[in-house]
Amino acid sequence: MDGIPRFAALILAGSSHREDDPLAEHTQGRPKGLLPIAGRPMLTYVVDALAGSRYIQSIVVIGLPEEDRPTFAAPVIYLPPQGDLFSNAEAGIHYIATLIPALTGILVSSADIPMITSEMVDRFIEECLQTDHDLYYGVVERSVMEGRFPNSRRSYVHLKDGDFAGADIFVVRPGAVVANRELWRRVTDARKSALAQARILGGIWPAFKLLIHQMSLSEAERRASQALNIRGRAVICADPEVGMDVDKPFQLEIVRAELEGRPHG
Repeated sequence: MDGIPRFAALILAGSSHREDDPLAEHTQGRPKGLLPIAGRPMLTYVVDALAGSRYIQSIVVIGLPEEDRPTFAAPVIYLPPQGDLFSNAEAGIHYIATLIPALTGILVSSADIPMITSEMVDRFIEECLQTDHDLYYGVVERSVMEGRFPNSRRSYVHLKDGDFAGADIFVVRPGAVVANRELWRRVTDARKSALAQARILGGIWPAFKLLIHQMSLSEAERRASQALNIRGRAVICADPEVGMDVDKPFQLEIVRAELEGRPHG
């Protein structure tokens, strides 16, 4: 591995405590990543993709209670749940940055994107390595997402230069200064609403520009970077699978239909 950038991966696998969670009937109070697909937990597909990456050296899974921890073919470090998504992300990143030395970056993933592959992980990391930023956030353009998953019904942010869905992976550089924890928490809590995030980060005017589709992707990058005191970059992904997360029952059926139809072994 000499000369190859070294990354660790953090998988956010905690439960959703929302009363209106569309998947509540399926999860029955257990973490979403444990939903079965082709006879094994959805989370295992994500672990396999990360373990096969040429860049990922360590994998940390945070958010699963002890009684809900699958065994993987690859070595995995488990961390206990910290209460909510923001706290899990913060604790996981701190653990990795403190205890796993000499890393180029930390790739953070959700547990519910089972259609990603190791090649897709490598392509995303390689795109991030092209520039020197603190945070790289994946996005997928609408035509790319709907060309691959026409019935996915993703949510899109409507910008001057296109409609974009958020991917469920991002990269953070170790040592990046994260100022204003409460602002980060508010942005994370508002992750289902780009309009709410725009207002949190910039006030009424950016929210209005977003509402009338007059904000560009580069302006959104700049405003978020200034508000959060980081150097952030949106990475446009060519692989829609990184944004095909399972939030609703029909999306679960989409990924089940494809993964269960694949040959095994």
